[in-house]
Amino acid sequence: MYSFSAPGAGSADETNLRLLIESMDDPVWLVDASCTILQCNSAFRNWVSHFIGKQLVPGDNVLNNGEDQTYFHKFDMCYRLALAGKAFKTVEDQLIHGVTHYTSVSFKPLIDDNGQVVAVSCFARDITEQRQHLFHIERQNSTLREIAFIESHKIRGPVATILGLEQFFNYKDLTDPVNREIMEGVKTVTLELDSFIREVVRLSNEIDRATEQDASEGSAQ
Repeated sequence: MYSFSAPGAGSADETNLRLLIESMDDPVWLVDASCTILQCNSAFRNWVSHFIGKQLVPGDNVLNNGEDQTYFHKFDMCYRLALAGKAFKTVEDQLIHGVTHYTSVSFKPLIDDNGQVVAVSCFARDITEQRQHLFHIERQNSTLREIAFIESHKIRGPVATILGLEQFFNYKDLTDPVNREIMEGVKTVTLELDSFIREVVRLSNEIDRATEQDASEGSAQ
């Protein structure tokens, strides 16, 4: 919890608070117990406009301002929890122009001198890039697990079969008819082994392409 003393209208404390919030690049806003905005920065006003088509300013209610509040209504429980004294973060996803964006939103209760929660400090940060990187790592790990399974289960079987057949090969009499049967068996197993190796190569190439794409997207941003 965080100590908070509501400054008087036009006070130096209020001016300093407004300047501090406005200097932040990410959306920041403070709401009172009724979810009315006490302070907010331009980043918040621009962020809100993406979802409801207009900016919100101090004095507006984040949950009830006469606009379509579908996106922000799901924060209703978040504000309630924060006003009950709980500080926490939530991650929200939103489809914007066909692209999924991820936002981490922090809610922190603000406490007055009497120990009462009188407001909630909110902070939003775009974590889309971090999420995409995490998804890339998860996909890569999944592919690596698949490669490990092929190498430890599928490839080991044919190798063991070839080694087993080799023991029955008659090196002393190469014309032994059994050798022909053994070589036919080796050929069959080798083709099976080749298909597994090709699968490993394909999966490895997928990892390389995904890594190159991730690096390319990172340098472009």
